[in-house]
Formats: sequence, C-alpha cells, structure tokens
Amino acid sequence: MSLELYGYGESVASNIARVALSEKNLTYKYNLIYLESRGDHLTQEYKKLNPKNLVPTLVDDELPVPDSIKIMRHIDTKYPDQGEDLFPSSLDNDTFDDLLSFVTLDESKELGDTLGTTAGGISAPLLVKMLCKRSIFSIIWDYSTKHSIKKRVPIFILLRILGKPPKSLNKKMTLMLAQHLITIEEVLSHQKEFMMGDKYTAIDCCMTSLLHRVQEMRFGSVFESNKLPYLKKYWKTISNRNSYKEGILDYVTGEWEPEINKLYGDGANTYNDLLWEELNRLVKEKENVTTNM
Repeated sequence: MSLELYGYGESVASNIARVALSEKNLTYKYNLIYLESRGDHLTQEYKKLNPKNLVPTLVDDELPVPDSIKIMRHIDTKYPDQGEDLFPSSLDNDTFDDLLSFVTLDESKELGDTLGTTAGGISAPLLVKMLCKRSIFSIIWDYSTKHSIKKRVPIFILLRILGKPPKSLNKKMTLMLAQHLITIEEVLSHQKEFMMGDKYTAIDCCMTSLLHRVQEMRFGSVFESNKLPYLKKYWKTISNRNSYKEGILDYVTGEWEPEINKLYGDGANTYNDLLWEELNRLVKEKENVTTNM
C-alpha cells in the first residue's frame, strides 16, 4: 500500500480527506499544495493528477483519486477492515444521501445553498487575502490560462481586483450559515452522538472540517451557546476525536492566522452579531410554530 495525499492545510476539502484518512487509520505521504497565494494547484504537473486543478488528490498505488468524497469512498471500499466504516450499508440511504448533499462542496450547487458551499462563502475574506499576496497580473494570467473550471475564473479575478469581497456576499453567507446551523440542530435533536445517530460516518468527517471553518472564521460563539445545545455537544464530541488534531490541526500552514488576526483582532467575526440576530429570529420562529401546533 502506497498512499500520497496532495492538499492544503486551510482547505475545507483537504481537511475532510485528512480526517477520513485518520479515521481509517491509514498512513500516507503528504504533499503541500499552496493555492491562491502561490498557485501550486495551477501547474501542469499537478493538473496531470487533478484535471480540475482542485485539492485534495489522493494517489493510491499510482491511481489518482480527486475530490474529498471520492477519496472517502475509495479508502472505505479498498480498506474495509481499517478503522471506521465511513459508508455503512446498515444506515438509511435516503437520509445519508440527503446529509451528504448538505455537506458537500458541490460545484453544481449555488454558493450558500449547502453547508459545504457556505463554508466556502464565509471564507471569502481570507481567499481575497491570499489572492492579494500575488500581483493582479499574475492572477489574471494564471486563472485565465490555467484554471480548468472556467466559471471560477472571473470570480477570482474580480475578487483580486476589488481586494475584498462585496459586503452583500458576506451578509448573504452569514444569513445562510444561520439557516444551516439551525438545520444541524434539528438533525441532532435525535440526541445521539453523531449526525446519523450512534455511528460515526463520512458525514461526520465532513462536519468536522466544515464546523472547524465556522470556528476558524470567528463564528465560534455558536459552539458555546445553550441556544444550540445539540450543536454545542456535537462539536465537543467531534473536536475531541484524534482525527480533528491529526487531520486538521496538525496541517495548519500558518498562512491564514495572521490575516484573520488583521481582520478581526482578538474578537469575533464582523458579521457575528448579524449571525446571532438571524439565529435568534429562526429559533423564535420555530418556537412559535411549535406553540401553535
């Protein structure tokens, strides 16, 4: 068995793959691919492994496996006796598929439609900071001539030219995040340990990475409040697993932290108050519905 993973420390998708590899107790060689700040993912060498120029990519005995979900399926199928069973056949397939769609960073989904795409949306301020480490001309050239996902090209170029994401985008992503957090709270109202119940699955690998991004972007107060008690308990559970440290914390590059500190200092995200306004509104709305039933 020879496994190599190409990824980036602050990439949500890479974090998912590393958490899954940790949960499967699989060892691998790690290759760091810097994204917006250096453009390693746009090189011809990397494109041979991942034609979409995305991370992560797992290479298993010379077979490239792109995409975090495909990586999880691959290692779960090929190494069934290793670690956790990430795609257990005993679970309700419809519920599992719905939740997997909810957490997936799917190119076909609109930004904000799922928790996965919302995690990308709330990361926009840091994405811009990374893009601004390079000249406008190098970004225009690299993305227009080398990036395979053409619909991303004008977005990245515009963000680099503007030097910051539009306020309307930040506001929209914050409001969508509130909705998705309420959805998670509802799912976890079964009062069991993991998203699918008593069994840890690929959904929880994704959730570990996505909720880490929520905390990383200084929205961490949602994990401390008794207004979302099931989410609070769930985050404590998954963040205490070895895979959180082994798959995420141990791979932080350090590129983001100084920029986050410049944006927010020692405090919360600029939009944290808006997040709580929306959360409180949604919680009250649901309480009223319950009362009137």
